[in-house]
Amino acid sequence: MIDRTIITTLILSACSIAIPPKQAQAAELLGGVQVLIGPEEVIDEDVYAFAGRVLVEGTINGDLVAAGENIEITGSVNGDLIVAGRAISISGTVEDDIRAAGAELQFSSGIGGDLITAGNEIIIETEVVVGEDVVAGGNSVVSRGIVEGDMELNAVEANIIGTVQGNVQATVEEDLILGPEASIGGALTYTSPNEVMMNPGSTVLGEITLQPPEIEIFGNAYPISTFIEIVRTFIDQSKWFLSTLLAGFLLLALFPATSHNVVATLRQSPWRSLGMGVLVLALVPLVLLLSMIAILSILGSSAFPIIAVPGIVYAGLLLLAKPLVAVAVGGYVAEFSRGNEQSSPRTGLVIGAALLAVLGCFPYVDSIVGWLTLLFGFGMWLLFFHRNYREARAAHSA
Repeated sequence: MIDRTIITTLILSACSIAIPPKQAQAAELLGGVQVLIGPEEVIDEDVYAFAGRVLVEGTINGDLVAAGENIEITGSVNGDLIVAGRAISISGTVEDDIRAAGAELQFSSGIGGDLITAGNEIIIETEVVVGEDVVAGGNSVVSRGIVEGDMELNAVEANIIGTVQGNVQATVEEDLILGPEASIGGALTYTSPNEVMMNPGSTVLGEITLQPPEIEIFGNAYPISTFIEIVRTFIDQSKWFLSTLLAGFLLLALFPATSHNVVATLRQSPWRSLGMGVLVLALVPLVLLLSMIAILSILGSSAFPIIAVPGIVYAGLLLLAKPLVAVAVGGYVAEFSRGNEQSSPRTGLVIGAALLAVLGCFPYVDSIVGWLTLLFGFGMWLLFFHRNYREARAAHSA
């Protein structure tokens, strides 16, 4: 299953590169391997920067929208800051709001407005003063600074070591920890399987409320229990089974020959399909990002429709992976049970989807099955296209 933090990161990343320039103010578009705004530079307009590394040491009297592998802001942004990248470090002053998404995020400067951030590891250092609210979602969130407004957290583990002058609303999967110098001026409302860990010296002036974790099923909330988790898993896997059947039947009805050939590719070359899936699934997002940076640096914001096409194709192949893998798995099972007697693709689809759905009901096994389905399925599609391309070239040469 996809972690919610990844989803949030992707949404924020998409937003950070899709916001068009303001009509009332000019904008400067920068791109390349590295974008550097030196300490003596002053830019009196909005800046859009797309590069492998973005380093801002000077002053931007406008908004800054940046995307890249590494982003470092040590200068001043006298407007909003919207960034997406792997490693993000912000030690300069930002007068308005910050919206940031990445894997590793570190904030160590004054923020005039809101801080909205999502990532794997989020650290708000001691010298940070956030003028308004903080909304943070990640695996690990550490707040050592001062928040003059409210704070909303959604994390696996959250540590509040500094000051929050308003209310705190937190949802944590494991622990919520208040350090010895932590101070919350309002109420603390949190959802967690464990009680908040308050170190000696930490203070909460308002009411502390623990809300037990709940699971929503068909619009109704139920306290978490083993039975409820089993029910939710059964419902989720039933939805997976039905969606896989629907997608598979549509593929087999609309593209019977292509579906047959793709499944045959997996059956003939399972390990090559797996290897190609592992290789390409990891490389394609990076290639798409680098291509996006290069195209945007040349064509500007008008290139968004162009760079969207490969991403749509990539997402489409991911969605088409599971039904045809189910056909292949079901075909193997049917042939084994019938003594090598071939079954129809539709029979294979039903058997394979049912088997994969049942395996997905078991903890840990579901993750393994999900990844293998994705890798085998993505790899078989790419291997199918590669072989067709090679055969077409050979026929054209002849």
